Amino acid sequence: MTRSQHQTHDSTEVHSITSAADPHTTDMAHRMKIYSAQMALRVVCIIGVVLIDNLWVRILLILGAALLPWFAVMLANRGADRSERTASVYRPPTLTELPTAAETQDRPVDPESVVMDAEYTVHSGPRALPAPRPTATRRN
Repeated sequence: MTRSQHQTHDSTEVHSITSAADPHTTDMAHRMKIYSAQMALRVVCIIGVVLIDNLWVRILLILGAALLPWFAVMLANRGADRSERTASVYRPPTLTELPTAAETQDRPVDPESVVMDAEYTVHSGPRALPAPRPTATRRN
């Protein structure tokens, strides 16, 4: 058995190196470069608002300066999630239908299959209340 075919602890899962994700440091460096470029574009938008005199261009530059941080954070955090999501859907077990009244009447009752759930108790007659204690003092 070669080293790549070695299995430990009875696992049958085989890992492929080609499906491995980039190292965390490489991923972080790439995302930081993209975020920095987008923030530089935001600075250009803010400077453009001050220098450009056209109203429509100013409105677009203000929108760009206001929305670029949100887009930058969304795009920078896009690569952070490394969890695999599968499309498995919960399917409840199938329910069995109860037999109809006609089906239960036709079938003879097997005394071995009858289960009774009860407790055996002995009922005694009504209990009398204890007599009141005599008191030493008498109230008026």
